[in-house]
Amino acid sequence: MKKNLARMALGSALLASFSAPAAVAGGLEDALARGALRVCTVEAAPFVLRTPGDKLIGHEVDVAERLASDLGLSLDLRVVPGIAVLDRLNAGDCDLAVSALAIDPPRLLKVWMTNPYAESDIRIVASAKSPFRTDQLNAEDNVVGVVTGTLAADAARSRLPSATFREFPDLLAAQRALDDGAINALAFKEPVPTLTVAAAKPQRYAVGEGPSLARTADGMAVRKGDMNLLNFLNGWISARRRDGFLESTSAYWFTRIDWMERLKPPAALK
Repeated sequence: MKKNLARMALGSALLASFSAPAAVAGGLEDALARGALRVCTVEAAPFVLRTPGDKLIGHEVDVAERLASDLGLSLDLRVVPGIAVLDRLNAGDCDLAVSALAIDPPRLLKVWMTNPYAESDIRIVASAKSPFRTDQLNAEDNVVGVVTGTLAADAARSRLPSATFREFPDLLAAQRALDDGAINALAFKEPVPTLTVAAAKPQRYAVGEGPSLARTADGMAVRKGDMNLLNFLNGWISARRRDGFLESTSAYWFTRIDWMERLKPPAALK
């Protein structure tokens, strides 16, 4: 009888260990207690940019600000290197990551991710004087830049197996390499390819024609076990889809370029 009871107790303990996530420090309750929501993000246009006055603006900034406001909290936005964003999240440096993270299996092994709050196609922008098809880059002499750990990097390698690839730690470094001529193409999610063409001198760049390399769905990331925060974020995303906030925010940053005026230095005083 005692052995049976011991087995039952052990079985219950094992079941509980698999079914009930461990408590997580720095979750929703901690954010409410401190009065501030700590959000890790990554600097890259049009997601997060700095104005000449060092103010952060961008799609992810607008999303994070609205999220914090709806919680009645101040926003503590922490810009971190793209390659380290999940490590910084898991180390407790922030409560969640809002940094245009594509939902894919490798990331799901490290963190929990919300339902999608944005979607986009992955395309290639390249130095070109005339339109080109993406498959024309499938040659060894074409050097395609990709950002480490992104779905765009995997999609480009799959679709262009003969091309030469060069990895960069973040989008800013990859964009500088494209501008400097160190690479002749860049694979990334929209609207980055289209905005690269719009912001550059006429005919300097073009976006590859034909089907996109892949389509991404972006989610926010929280530490594993942070069930209360994940549940709130999923509900928040649903509510902000219904009231049009997410759609209008994406339209402003992803389909227009007039926000670039906010990046110009103020006119010199006369």
